[in-house]
Amino acid sequence: MPSQDQVPAGSPAGTAADGTYLRGRMCDVLDFAVRHIPRLHSYEKHWRGKQDPVVSMNDKIVVEAALLALTCHRVSHAEPRIAAAVHALAEVLLPHARSARNAEMLARLPQSAASIGTSHLLLDRIGYPDARYDALHTAAIAATHPCLPERLPYRYMEQQWLASLAPGGTGSYGVEAPPGSVLYANQTAVEMHPNDVYSLTHAVMFGTDFGRRTVDPRVSTEAVLATLDSCLALQLGNENLDLIGELLFSAAMLRPGTTCAYTRAGWDLLTGVWERFGYLPSPQFSTPEYEELAFGARAAYSFQHTYHTMFVAGILCAVLYDALDTPPRPHAHAAPDDVAADAALALAAREYQLDVLTRQLGQLTAAGGPLTPTAEAATRYLKLQRAALRGVPSRPAPQAR
Repeated sequence: MPSQDQVPAGSPAGTAADGTYLRGRMCDVLDFAVRHIPRLHSYEKHWRGKQDPVVSMNDKIVVEAALLALTCHRVSHAEPRIAAAVHALAEVLLPHARSARNAEMLARLPQSAASIGTSHLLLDRIGYPDARYDALHTAAIAATHPCLPERLPYRYMEQQWLASLAPGGTGSYGVEAPPGSVLYANQTAVEMHPNDVYSLTHAVMFGTDFGRRTVDPRVSTEAVLATLDSCLALQLGNENLDLIGELLFSAAMLRPGTTCAYTRAGWDLLTGVWERFGYLPSPQFSTPEYEELAFGARAAYSFQHTYHTMFVAGILCAVLYDALDTPPRPHAHAAPDDVAADAALALAAREYQLDVLTRQLGQLTAAGGPLTPTAEAATRYLKLQRAALRGVPSRPAPQAR
């Protein structure tokens, strides 16, 4: 790929990729899904970890593959190759999304319409209707109280988004961001738990209809973009490709054309690994663990620990492709050195390395200039630790017996 100072015309903001590159990558991910979805039933005996009795690992994968199909479908109308790949994926998803088991679950547990019923709804939206199954899905939704089960704010946003996709669903903007949403938090990676980052990326996904609508106008786009930058810096330090992809597509969905040093660094790392290895591993992928497995279990393990990162990358490419004609819109005046410094600070805070944090902040202060939001948060965090240590009473000496 070309260097950042040689970005070709028509590139998505902050990347060195043109439409041809993004089309190729989307088709690669769609083909990856088409190859593996028919094997899910043979893979499931190798899934590790406790399985949810309602939403199995296979159900989760099918819903995520349907999300990939939806985002790629939206940019496929003038692209026969993408359209064909989306069609192939839809065909292999249909038996899973509308299985007899899922129909039984919708009748027995109507609240499952918000989980296993999602794949049916998404396939309907991309042109694969099923009147009988839709009647069952609609009846299940009608039988479920919208407040049950009680949901976190981003899950509440998901329900609004799904309702907007249903026949007759409308919305002048994405969905409402309820009080308590992480979208209002204006925090950095220093203060956030990993679950908060997950909530943030999913709130953006649902709140913008994957970049097709503007977010709730009460949300500060600039503040959320600053939070995404800080989280990107931490994940660049961790080399967590899964979260890097989600943070990148969140920035692109929130404001198409967004570019800065953080998103460029994330894109370069993600595509660099992709081009080198041909796939994108999750943080849980372990080569030694893979090599210890029997031959028949290796394919299931490999798919389990690559599918989500690959699907995320495919969605990212679709969102960037959808915004190819959007003029670049820088939102931060950060330099690559700021990204590296933020990564070091966020990692030091996360690993509670106060000596590293002190040294890094000392170097930034000596250099002068404004501090990034992450550096400011790290400064507050370090002051809190010092105050806490001063407030800890000394341990009394043991008494002689």
